[in-house]
Amino acid sequence: MPQPSALMSLATLRHHRWVRRGLWALLALLLLWLLSWLSVPALVKGPLERIASEQLGRPLTVGAIEFTPWTLEVTLRDIAIGGAQGGPPQLTIARVYADAELQSLLRLAPVVDALEIDAPHLRLTHLSDGHYDVDDILARLTAPSDKPASGPARLALHNLTLNGGAIDFDDRTVNKIHAVRQLALTVPFISTLPAQREIKVEPHLSFEVGGSRFDSSAQATPFAQTGKGDATVKWEGLDLAPYLPYLPASLPVRVQGAVLDLDLKVAFEQAPRLAVTLSGQVQTRNVQITDRNQQPLLSYERLTVDMADVRPLDQVVRLARVELAAPIVTATRNARGEINLAQLAAPAASTAKPTPPAAPAPQAPASGATPPASGATSPASGASSATPPATAPGWTMAVAQAAVRQGQLRWSDQSTQPAAALQATDLTLDVADVAYPFKAPLTFTGALGVQGSTLSFKGQATDRAAEVNLSAHGLALQLAAPYLAQTLEPALTGQISGEMAVQWQAPAGDAAKAGATGITLGAGPLALEQLALQQGKTTLASVGKLALDGLKLNLDTRTVDIERLGITQPKATVERAADGRWMAERWLKAAPAATPARSTTAAAPAWRVRLGELAVDEGIVAFADRAQPRPVALNLSALSLQARNLALDGSKPEALSLSTRVAAGRGNAGKLDYRGTLTPQPFATQGRLEASRLPLHALDGYLADQFAIELLRADVGFRGQVAVAQSPRGTTLRVNGDAAIDELRANSTAAATPKTAEQVGEELLAWKSLGLRGLSVALAPNTAPRVEVKETSLADFYARITINENGRINLSDIAKSPAEVNNTPAAAAQPPAKSAPADTVASASSPPPPSPQPPPDPLAPVVVFGPVSLVNGKVLFSDFFIKPNYSADLTELTGKLSAFSSQPAGSEPVLADLELRGRAEGSASLEITGKLNPLAKPLALDIVGKVRDLELPPLSPYSVKYAGHGIERGKLSMDVAYKVLPNGQLTASNKLVLNQLTFGDPVEGAPNSLPVRLAVALLADSHGVIDLDLPISGSLNDPQFRIGPVIFKIIVNLIGKAITAPFSLLARAFGGGDELSSVAFAPGSATLTPEARQNLDKVAKALTERPALKITVTGTASLERERDAIQRERLQELVRAAKRRATPADTTPVQAAEYPALLKEVYRRADMPKPRNLVGMAKDLPVPEMEALLLAHLPAATEDLATELATHRGQAVKAYLAEQKLPDERLFLAAPKTTAADDKWTPQAQLSLATQ
Repeated sequence: MPQPSALMSLATLRHHRWVRRGLWALLALLLLWLLSWLSVPALVKGPLERIASEQLGRPLTVGAIEFTPWTLEVTLRDIAIGGAQGGPPQLTIARVYADAELQSLLRLAPVVDALEIDAPHLRLTHLSDGHYDVDDILARLTAPSDKPASGPARLALHNLTLNGGAIDFDDRTVNKIHAVRQLALTVPFISTLPAQREIKVEPHLSFEVGGSRFDSSAQATPFAQTGKGDATVKWEGLDLAPYLPYLPASLPVRVQGAVLDLDLKVAFEQAPRLAVTLSGQVQTRNVQITDRNQQPLLSYERLTVDMADVRPLDQVVRLARVELAAPIVTATRNARGEINLAQLAAPAASTAKPTPPAAPAPQAPASGATPPASGATSPASGASSATPPATAPGWTMAVAQAAVRQGQLRWSDQSTQPAAALQATDLTLDVADVAYPFKAPLTFTGALGVQGSTLSFKGQATDRAAEVNLSAHGLALQLAAPYLAQTLEPALTGQISGEMAVQWQAPAGDAAKAGATGITLGAGPLALEQLALQQGKTTLASVGKLALDGLKLNLDTRTVDIERLGITQPKATVERAADGRWMAERWLKAAPAATPARSTTAAAPAWRVRLGELAVDEGIVAFADRAQPRPVALNLSALSLQARNLALDGSKPEALSLSTRVAAGRGNAGKLDYRGTLTPQPFATQGRLEASRLPLHALDGYLADQFAIELLRADVGFRGQVAVAQSPRGTTLRVNGDAAIDELRANSTAAATPKTAEQVGEELLAWKSLGLRGLSVALAPNTAPRVEVKETSLADFYARITINENGRINLSDIAKSPAEVNNTPAAAAQPPAKSAPADTVASASSPPPPSPQPPPDPLAPVVVFGPVSLVNGKVLFSDFFIKPNYSADLTELTGKLSAFSSQPAGSEPVLADLELRGRAEGSASLEITGKLNPLAKPLALDIVGKVRDLELPPLSPYSVKYAGHGIERGKLSMDVAYKVLPNGQLTASNKLVLNQLTFGDPVEGAPNSLPVRLAVALLADSHGVIDLDLPISGSLNDPQFRIGPVIFKIIVNLIGKAITAPFSLLARAFGGGDELSSVAFAPGSATLTPEARQNLDKVAKALTERPALKITVTGTASLERERDAIQRERLQELVRAAKRRATPADTTPVQAAEYPALLKEVYRRADMPKPRNLVGMAKDLPVPEMEALLLAHLPAATEDLATELATHRGQAVKAYLAEQKLPDERLFLAAPKTTAADDKWTPQAQLSLATQ
């Protein structure tokens, strides 16, 4: 039981006023708590749901509210916000628990000791671009308010905890649902109350997305005066693939996959100005980036960025290290020539649907920025808007180290045929000291492998200058094959190794305005090895090694400087095909025709190239030209070229040496060596040239167009000085030295149309050696060319001279006509030149008036030859114009010709002394002496030729063709002399002596048959010698005058006269003329006159000296022409008979004194009517009357009388010749002729000659 003192105290307290008041207050408080605990959940739930639903525009429901007033704890359970259009709840929260502090009453601000949110679940749906299912809620919450803006809310929140949160994001634009689970947020303390702003808070956030967990922690005083804080963010293995569709469609690339790892520390401070500092590591893994067409662009295994100090608001980026692992960059060019990387800058086609005007899509934030929360204001933007800087500070960036490891570069080009594909592997790159703005150059090194070769590089760079040094080893040129194949048919193979340098200096001032690049290139040592052009398995050209040292190339100044260029073992085939295309034309593919763009800029200056040293060693060049009628082939070996200080625009002579061996076919190679100087601009070279046994015949194909010869062999040699120079006026050439052409052999290729008897390909010219010592050649613009040879020697030479079936000499066909050169049908053969009429002496009756001479050509070549010697020559002559053919040899030709020249215009030619001796047909001696000048124009000469004892039987083909008889024996000796004056007047003598010329029997089928035996018998003397002198004169200016036809005409006329006028041939030796062929008689008489006896004496003498001749006498008479003469002769015979009767011993002719008496006796004895006198006696009549009566009474003359008269005449001539001691067997009497041949006939006896 209670003690009395205790009861006393209670009673006392019960009656104490303050005690009672306290008790009542306590009771009221308990009652209030009770009422609050019972009524607040019911009273708050309805209005809370109503007001929140009105504010949100969505139904908000709360499952239950629990309130503990004595602890100020409130718990809301099963909170739900209705979904749009009757859908599932937008937001559900299982429990919200808040533990308020009584300090809230004292501070007049919420002070919460704990706030717990359990299992919140947010459902968010992306309906279309820019539209979400919460747009209506956001529109209500962000509606403008008329209330003035106030400062941040005054509160103090302790122990904020969110557990088991979940977010479901349904993106219907991409048909994806994203889920966030295990969302947890812990914020220990947040306060804006002044007394508690400096308290540090350490929030914590974590959640799981797609199997990856995000975890972060922080320490901050967000509501302190300075607003300092630190945060740690860790996120491992975040697969970004589900979120990639949210990237803007306008991006030129598509990220196909990526994994993000974050380990960041964020430090921030709000006062005195907002500052954010990032540090830590950001890493992306397994990234794959494609273009808009889903074609790969970039992929890499890992990109790690170690941030040392990143202050985005201060525009400061300092990275400790950036490392990219296993990147693969894919660059392509399509068939249209579009490069995928270049197309990234092209605008993408819009794929967004039109946005309704009532709800325009919000503008996208700036690239790389995060859009602020609705209704929030960015501190940075607020600060910047409050005090905008006068000049925005630039970004500063620094990267201590950057690296690329195991990279790959893939290039594919479909614009080439075939398509190009290139892959570079094992790419490594290390960059150090990257800073922007640049205070010092960054440095970098790297390397990559390209199909088995290695390419390394290093350098340094700033924003105004850069330098890269490249080093390659075994880089295959086949990598460029697809690109070279666009213009080059053969494939280029080889390897490049060496060092290269590229420098860039940003142009400034006028150079920048002019568009300068500031790029210079350098190389050295650089080597291209095993360089070759391949056509299938055939190597068209190759270079063993091309070494380049000290290359400097400036694109702006257009200069190239090379210290040394060495080419070792170059091999090339320079070839032209039968269609006329050079190999380079076949190598190059035809480019598509394009319209040239009109140039609007001035022409760029020419490149200036300087080569310090050029060395070509062990070169081989095979030259072939199949476009010529006869293919040309030439091989150069051991080619060596040395040059120094060469410049394309150089004007100073520099040293040059060239040597090679030149061969054609399998023959021994010749040598060529040149040492001198070379001046590029204007081109000039001079030096000493030594050449021996150069195969000139290798260039025979180039002679085929102009000459009908085939050069089988010709070895050319030269030793001396050569100088060539070009100028605006033309080319100057000077040659001084000794030249030689040895072992020459040339065949004739004259066309066989019409067919010639000469075989195409028959040897035409040949010699052992031709030496031109002291050769001097001078060619200069506007100056007459000058060629001088101090001494010429030709040894062991051979020439083939033929006359073809058309009568043309082969030498005249060596030079082709323009029709043949142009491959057009040749003009019809010219008609043979008319021979000048010739008799025993042929002469031009009156030379044609000389044609006006053209004015002298001041630029006519001047040719000067010193002494010329000929040794052991041979000429083979064949005449196929006659049938059968004839051939003759001239051998052992040896002689000399003194100096001669082409005389200056208008001067008299200087004739050289000629001496030439040899043998004809191996037996006859040949000698030609005199003076001539082969170069004189017009031709002038004075030469004498002698041939002794030439056997004539080989000339039978000529005698058969023209005379129808072969030659059985005989020899010819001939003396000829020709003199041609400068005016063209020719005087020639041809003295022929034929000894014992004997013709054979007529040849059956011969085209002609002449009485050659008779001619020989007529011309030959008693010793069988025929001596003919054939003088000729004429003018060479007469186009109808030809020496050969004239001589031939003379000889043919001589033989023809054996038929037509054989006695004229006799007259050549004994005088007289054609009158010797007949013996004149008085009409009606058969008595020889004194004149007739004289002529017969000449005939008798000629026949005596020509025992091979016989003569036939034919008496002639004409009754018609000699009727009266016959009657009168009969009367005279009666008179002579009367005399014989009177004096038989008197045989003298009847004298005039005795004629009347004898006539009277005849008249007396005549038995005829006679005039009588008166006594009947016959009257004495005068002589005329007696003659008339006697003639009238003689018997009429008959044909028998004429025949008898003709017979008597023949007998009278024969008898007279017999009296001259001609053998009777050489005298013949032919049957008489009694018919007059023509009106000019006279009484005669005809003589005819024949051989025995």
